[in-house]
Amino acid sequence: MPRKSRTLRIAQTADLIEKYTTAGLEDTRVCRFAKDMLFRLERGKALSSGRRNFLDDVIEQGVPEPKGDSEYIAMIDEAIRTPGASHTNVLRDFRGKLVRGWQLSEKQKSWCDSLIEKAKDIREDSYWRPDEELTERIKLAVSCYVCYSGGYWDTHPGGWRAMSTARQWVAGEIHIIDEYTVEKLFKSVAGKLREMENPKFQIGSICYHNNIPAIVLDGPIPTNSGIAYPVLVDGNVVQSTTITKRRTKARKS
Repeated sequence: MPRKSRTLRIAQTADLIEKYTTAGLEDTRVCRFAKDMLFRLERGKALSSGRRNFLDDVIEQGVPEPKGDSEYIAMIDEAIRTPGASHTNVLRDFRGKLVRGWQLSEKQKSWCDSLIEKAKDIREDSYWRPDEELTERIKLAVSCYVCYSGGYWDTHPGGWRAMSTARQWVAGEIHIIDEYTVEKLFKSVAGKLREMENPKFQIGSICYHNNIPAIVLDGPIPTNSGIAYPVLVDGNVVQSTTITKRRTKARKS
């Protein structure tokens, strides 16, 4: 076999990794080895003859043929290719298990079936869509994003994924959002969303800002300090997150 250039071997290794990833085999020993070799090659490090020969062998062999149900794997492939399909990373994981001849658990099979069905609905233009009223509520929930800290989202990964998807959907970056994501979104910002929908203070009502009488000028606004209200106090308009309905009594020393 003629000696390969570093550039060609890098290109072939990257292509192999992409094909393994697409096949759901990203976590296999061969793919992990290929990633390690690509890392070394791209940084100009030399490969031993044994590693170089093994890498060239797996490049030549390509991705192994699936061992599982080829028809079902083809359905997963079609779902993965469907523009706008959700949880394609999960589908790839399930595909990888089937390709290796493993069986999905009853719960995994049910989930996989539902994702395949949702992708089919997208292709047939019969997928779930929020109505006008629900769309406005989604936008309101997305506006509450600023009220929560990075620490909150770090400890609520499911809520973060739902919020990220919803923000993209509201911005028009994606065109499909599923019902599960919307429900997860509402749950992740339930407290702030509740106050936005049921304001504690009505426009024109009297309140107290730092124990000074004030008038509420507008409805609630999400801020990084919480839900704020624009109020007129001492001739100035301020946004306050700490207004109260009654004057706070001073504590006795």
